[in-house]
Amino acid sequence: MSTSDLKLKLIAQIIAIDDRFLLDRIEEITNSIESSVHEPTSTYEKVDSEKIYVFNEWQQKRIDIALKQVENGEYISDEEAQIEIEKWFEEQE
Repeated sequence: MSTSDLKLKLIAQIIAIDDRFLLDRIEEITNSIESSVHEPTSTYEKVDSEKIYVFNEWQQKRIDIALKQVENGEYISDEEAQIEIEKWFEEQE
C-alpha cells in the first residue's frame, strides 16, 4: 500500500469515528507530531564520565503535562484502555 493510499484509508476511518474520546486522542497524536517536527533534537551531557540524556523543551513540556494529568486522575489503566479499544473494534464491525 502506498503512502497516499494509507492516508486515504486513515482519513476514511477517522470520518467514520463517532467516539469523541478516540477523536480527542487522535488529535493529541497529530498535534504532538506537528509540534515535534520543528523541535530541536535531544542531547546528551557528560556528567561524572557518564552520558546523561537531556530532554529538549518539547519533550519536557509533554512530560510535565502527563505528570499533571496523572496528579489530577486524568488517566485510565492499560486494562481499561484495552477494553475501550476492543469495544471500539466491535462497534466498527
